[in-house]
Amino acid sequence: MSSGEAVRVGMGRLATTERPGLVLVDCQRLFTLGDDPAVAAAAEGCGRAAAAAREAGVPVVWLRVLFDDDDQLGPVWTAKAPALKQLRPGAELSGFDDRVGYVEGEPVVTKTRASGFVRTDLDDLLHDLDVHALAVAGFTTAGCVRATVVDAASLDYAPVVLADAVADRSAAIHDAALVDLDARYADVVPDGAAWFQALRGSQS
Repeated sequence: MSSGEAVRVGMGRLATTERPGLVLVDCQRLFTLGDDPAVAAAAEGCGRAAAAAREAGVPVVWLRVLFDDDDQLGPVWTAKAPALKQLRPGAELSGFDDRVGYVEGEPVVTKTRASGFVRTDLDDLLHDLDVHALAVAGFTTAGCVRATVVDAASLDYAPVVLADAVADRSAAIHDAALVDLDARYADVVPDGAAWFQALRGSQS
């Protein structure tokens, strides 16, 4: 019986900017509450990334969590994150943080689960926009950002995580999530705006 090669992760890079798009995950006031400097910096990073994507002609898509009633949270979030019940249509905490740079008219996909791809039309929308290299930013790193990136990889997008535009309530969890995402599912890049600015240079 021959011995097989052990599975190893983190061996290569996706290294593609083919047909780029930007998805901003849950940049809502509930997730940016408080005075955590890492969260504030990520919100501003989201704004810079969104502006740079527009300047590069890259489509920008927004995800948000909204619930019409408590039952929509499902058993996991009801137990683990009951504060999400505050995310009702029209509620102040449901709105986008002013720092993230949402522009009226850009596509907004509403979700009720961690991944932006579960029970939504995000996949169809991104295909309509002809997106392959999918840059992802927003909140939180180990939660809805990670879930969306993992599903994007499973759907054969080439995910790119913008490290300066994501944050979590725990620095240790944030750091571990970025290491794992970079090893298994995505290319993690340090500066989201710079990534989009480089696209403009490659197109000129």
